[in-house]
Amino acid sequence: MGRIDYDPTSDPIQQILVDATSVPALETNALNEHWHGNVWVSPKGAVRNTRIWLNKTINEYRNNYIDSFVFFTSASEIIRATPVIWDYPVCIPFRRIKQLRATKSGFESVCPSTWNVLIYGPPLDNTISDIDKVTLFYNSFRDIGRIIYNEYSGDNWAKDLEHYEEHRGEV
Repeated sequence: MGRIDYDPTSDPIQQILVDATSVPALETNALNEHWHGNVWVSPKGAVRNTRIWLNKTINEYRNNYIDSFVFFTSASEIIRATPVIWDYPVCIPFRRIKQLRATKSGFESVCPSTWNVLIYGPPLDNTISDIDKVTLFYNSFRDIGRIIYNEYSGDNWAKDLEHYEEHRGEV
């Protein structure tokens, strides 16, 4: 993915850890804005909130507002609650990833009670083949955990959407 251009789930304090080029202003609801560039998304909360953020992320990606994304969550139930993730390469870490939380005295380690999931939306750039896009994710995350993807992960989903739109109601 390269650099992180935008982190919609961060704030000026937390973004020190992510080092995104930009984050939303504190008074801004990033769910109501369009995003840009390469996006890191790490929503807080349980499945309901995570699903809202994942749906927004995929919507921004599929409508070409963002170039690529990595979606990180400790709400592992998202695998069952949002089957659309199987359209993308997924990493399930071998161990729970400890996170940091900003406090008045600095950052403190937070050990999640559940396992984590990383979902990857490959770059939409046509100069890189679909296979190479998934290979980039695999090579970047295979030391962290198991990489899962099907033969369509990372391919051009627009072809499937076009087919669906043409044949809607026929099934």
